[in-house]
Order: sequence, then C-alpha cells, then structure tokens
Amino acid sequence: MFGLMRPQNSCSTKKNDVDYLYHRRHYCGTCKAIGQNYNQQSRLMLNFDTVFLSELLSQLESEDLDQWDEKLQVVNTCFSMPTEKLPFSLEYAASASVLLGVLKIEDNLQDEDRFQWKLAKRVYATPFQKAITQLETWGIDTIYIQDWIQEQNEREQALSIHKNIEDSLAYYAEATAKITAYIFQQGGLLLNNKADLYQLGYSFGQLMYVLDAFEDYEQDVFKGQFNPLAQPLGMAASLNEVQLEQVRSILFDIESEIQSSIQVLNIGLVEKEIYKSRLSSNLALRLYKERVVPKTIKEQISLRWTDAKTFAEQITCQPNTWLRQLNYYVLVLAVFINPQTKTYLPAEGKLEVAGWALFITTLLAGIGITGVIRRNRKEQRAQKRKERGFKRFKRRLKNIFSRNSRKDGCCSNCCNECCSDCCSECCSSCCDWMCEKENLLFIVLIILGSIILVVLLFLILFLLGLI
Repeated sequence: MFGLMRPQNSCSTKKNDVDYLYHRRHYCGTCKAIGQNYNQQSRLMLNFDTVFLSELLSQLESEDLDQWDEKLQVVNTCFSMPTEKLPFSLEYAASASVLLGVLKIEDNLQDEDRFQWKLAKRVYATPFQKAITQLETWGIDTIYIQDWIQEQNEREQALSIHKNIEDSLAYYAEATAKITAYIFQQGGLLLNNKADLYQLGYSFGQLMYVLDAFEDYEQDVFKGQFNPLAQPLGMAASLNEVQLEQVRSILFDIESEIQSSIQVLNIGLVEKEIYKSRLSSNLALRLYKERVVPKTIKEQISLRWTDAKTFAEQITCQPNTWLRQLNYYVLVLAVFINPQTKTYLPAEGKLEVAGWALFITTLLAGIGITGVIRRNRKEQRAQKRKERGFKRFKRRLKNIFSRNSRKDGCCSNCCNECCSDCCSECCSSCCDWMCEKENLLFIVLIILGSIILVVLLFLILFLLGLI
C-alpha cells in the first residue's frame, strides 16, 4: 500500500523498454481485473505492492504474457476490458488489492472516526464481501485474517508494556506481518509450480507497518493518535537524530530479510536484481525525506499543499505539455482536498484517470455555462418585450394628446362636453395647448410633482402626530 515496489522507470514512454512493459502489463491487467471482477470504483484500490505480487506469481508460474487476452497485452487503455478468462496472477492480485484496501480504510476509521472513512467503508462493502467470497473459493481462511485484525485493534487500544523501540515495533507489526505473509503464502501455494512465499510476505508486511509508523510519527503525536513509537520515546513531539537512525537501522534490517527472500525465489537473476533495486531505491527515498512537525493550521495547510504538489509532480512526470499541466493541477487539488487520495489513486494510468476527471468536469461546466447562457437570453428577450410594450404605451399616450388626433375632433368634443357654450373658446384654446407635444412632458411632471408633495405632506403630518 506504500509504493515500495514502484519501478524507477514508471514514467518511461519507451515502447521497447521490456522491463517497463512487463510491469505495465501487470499494472494495467490488475487494474482491469479489479474493474471486471468487482466494480469500477474499486480500481482505486490498485497499488504497486499488489502489482508486485502479480508479477511474482506470473514469473513463478512461468506465464506467457503473449498468450493473455489481447486487451491485457496493451497498456494505458483503461476502458478496454478483457473478454477471455483472466490469468490467476491478476485475479489473485485484484482480490488482494480490494481486501487490503478495505482493511486500510477500517484502520483509518479506527484511528479517526470521520465521516469520509465511514462513507468509504459503506461504498466498498459489496466489493469487500465479493473479495472475501472469492478468496474462500480458493480455500483461503478469511477468518484467520479477521482474527488478526481484531488482535491488532486490541493491541493498539491496550497500554504498551514495551520500553524499547525494537520490541514495541515487533509486537505491534506482527498482525500486519501475519496477514501479508498469509496472503503471499496462499498465492504461492495455489500455483501449479508451488512456492512458499510466507517469509517474504511476513517481512514485507512488517516493513510496511514500521515504515508507516516512522513516517507518521509527528502527525500521530500531534493529533493524539496511536503510534507504536510514542510510548518508548516518551511521547516526544519529534524524533531526534539518534532515534531516527535507530528506526532506520531496524528498517534496513527488515529490508535485508526481504532481499534474502527474493534471492532464493525460483525466478531469473535479472528479475531478482530488478526487485531488489526497486525496494532499495524506494525505501531510501522514504527514509531520508525532510520531516516536518506541524504545529499550527497554517503550517498544516502549507505542508498539505507541498505534499500535494510533490505527489502530482511524481505522477505527471515533469508536466511540459498543456494536457499534463492540466492533469497536474487536477491532481494537486484532489490530493490537497483529501490527502488520502494519494494512497488509493493509481500512480500509473493516472493521466487517463485525471484526463477523464478533467473531461467530466469540463462537461459539467459546459452544461452549467449553457444553462447560464440560455437563462441570460431568456432574460434579455423578456426585457426587450417589456421595452417594446413601454414604447407602444408611449406611442398610444402621445396619439391621445397629439395634434393629429384633433382631426377627428377629439379635443374639441372633449371641451364641448366639459365646458358650457359660453366658455367653448376658452376650453378649445386650453385643449390646443395641452395637445402640443413639447408641453406633454411638462404636464406629466407637474402631476407627478403634485402627487409627491401630497405624499410628503401626509408623511410629515403623520410623523408629527397631527394625523
């Protein structure tokens, strides 16, 4: 789960790189096996370490990759699913990926009772049960695995009885080591060319647990979470140089055990050197990276942003094209929002994942923009209708008081009806003045001004209490 077996040339684009292509076929094949046997969201459980297991099983079984389904022989085609029966190495690695992924979620939920882990556990509940069923079909005792998980929880909840680092790490790492050893062992025994991978799996699980405790020590102490190093070190806020070297020495000893287990495997000498080189280089990078002790929210945000950028740079392999740069920023934001994304996001095939995420985001944005444009156009049409209606009203109003309307005797008839005969000439002159275009606006203003003055007068009287 920690990328310990990530190949150094994982960013290679050379089509004739045999080692890269061999790894890549297993990486993409395991990912497709997860999607086909479980569901598409479970493909986020893919990781380098279970892919290493699939490579190992293929080599021990002497599988001919050229005989695989043609959809498994091509790489970087995430949505090209195989139609023939999957090789055992890929199926087993897929089941192990889902199992270990959900166990990791449950471990995080045990440490932090947060909504996101509860939701993740519910989302992956069905794939987890399918993985359990598949493993039981192969004769694997899943009760044994669950018992060790329970044992791990009980040990972490109980008070530590160990005063030195070596004993504490060995005691708390035992459950993870036993589970990993059992998964590796059963995978080897299910091969036609049976191989005992128990010791390799045990050391590998032990290394993962101790490395996790070593890397997360400052964060765990800061948050008040369990860490097997905390009690022996007196809950110190950070590790000093002596303590750092002591833990590194323990990790190097475990690495040496893994190297010895790889050396006795029945695989080619070149493959042995490749795996040993992978482990040494990745472990060294993890052991000597800068350690930061977060104290404030600002420092945590800064550290989180730096980690997100570092991870995205590793994934996108020096983005120098606009597509890779877009993928880079998508990954930075995703990991910054949820740092656990880097645990489950496939470290290869990442451009496809980020690309599809960007495509979906762009599609949704396009739909939203289209909706806004349609709404704006609708509002503009409504505004134009209002303006046209107001213009028609003004024309009608002008027609009533215009000179042209006098031809049909409108103003004269009005005056004759309202005024007596003796005043007909006076009324006629009054109507003529009102029908002048330049005087119409003045009349309207006088009427509005009078209304405003009356309203203000009533308001003043009301405030003074006179009405």
